[in-house]
Amino acid sequence: MTETDENILKTIPDKATFTFHEATTAPSEGEEFVVSHYRDITVKISGSSTSREIKFFAVDENGEKTEIAGTNKTDFQLGTGTLNTNEIWDFDIAGLFKFMVEVVSVNGDVTIKGIAVS
Repeated sequence: MTETDENILKTIPDKATFTFHEATTAPSEGEEFVVSHYRDITVKISGSSTSREIKFFAVDENGEKTEIAGTNKTDFQLGTGTLNTNEIWDFDIAGLFKFMVEVVSVNGDVTIKGIAVS
């Protein structure tokens, strides 16, 4: 979104919240986030699961998944997945068609939500 003020163009950031998984107790690809004009997404992983495996993917127009690396905000390590919970991850999603977070395995429940910004 843009607005002008005395011939100066300003970009006003847009923000969207998204739920990939809500207290899921079984392996699932979950919901796919359509990237559109968004540039970055922050993903929060939480829940009471005692074990889990989570993978991060870009999805193209044909539905093909490609693993994508993000930055774990706890230790600033790059990764395409995690076995932990109560983490926050950042991803550069500019130019992608869709972004998804897959629960490969879980023992208990896990919730995965995101906040995308333009």
